[in-house]
Amino acid sequence: METTILITITLTYDTYSLLYSQGLLAGYLHETICPKYPHDCTCKDPPTALELTGTTVERTVLILERDQCGTDTVVERKVKIALAKCRVCNCRVRLLPADILPYKRYSLPVIEQAVSLYNRGDLSLRQVAWEQFGGDRTPEHATVHGWTEGLGAYLLGRPVGQAAFSIPAARILAELETRFSQVTSLDLIPVWINPERYRSQGRLERLEACKRFEIIGTMIDASLSELNRLTVGWGNSFALGFKTGIYSTAIEHRHWKNVQLWGQNAKKEQLSCPIRGRSPPGDLK
Repeated sequence: METTILITITLTYDTYSLLYSQGLLAGYLHETICPKYPHDCTCKDPPTALELTGTTVERTVLILERDQCGTDTVVERKVKIALAKCRVCNCRVRLLPADILPYKRYSLPVIEQAVSLYNRGDLSLRQVAWEQFGGDRTPEHATVHGWTEGLGAYLLGRPVGQAAFSIPAARILAELETRFSQVTSLDLIPVWINPERYRSQGRLERLEACKRFEIIGTMIDASLSELNRLTVGWGNSFALGFKTGIYSTAIEHRHWKNVQLWGQNAKKEQLSCPIRGRSPPGDLK
């Protein structure tokens, strides 16, 4: 059986689910063509629009909501993703909203909020994960670290940061520069990174690039979800796609005196700990 293709459409999930429940999503796909259609003008036949199959798949997504106290809360939701097919090649296509990325459990608003808080420079990874979100499904500090690594490597054009079938970041930047003249000055804007957050030049470069993603959003007054939606609207089947499981250098900037002190204290502690859990918020930059 052929593998289902994942594509993104220019709708956020709230609009996506509303249209599907009202039977209007099929009409929205009249301009959405098969991603296998050749775009090099070698095919003389006009492209055909995708058709809904009437089948959905259920997927777990962790989304961002405001509770009654105004706290950003991460909530687990079971969302329905519609399947479509191409009448020509009979391939199956899974239609994803612009705020839900392929292969990611957390929605783009959660990722953007966590990365934006960390980019401020005054909060550690654990403080972002533990103190800035409510709910029982908050991201791990290592997950936030992976988002900064992935977004940074993706914007830098590193193959290790680019997911399969995603559009290269250089192409997105080129599209933005043709539509938003202010983006051309992106490289001229100075970016400051807390020196305690890196020990290698590579990590520094990825953090700087990650912060430039936020600067791009400020320049065009758009969130990551909106940027993803815009990119798909420019004729792309798959937009933002960055990897998060990237092996990277350490992000703590340890002082030798602290390492010696830690070694002295470690000898007095038990070899095993009866309670296993996540580390306290202020433990890691």
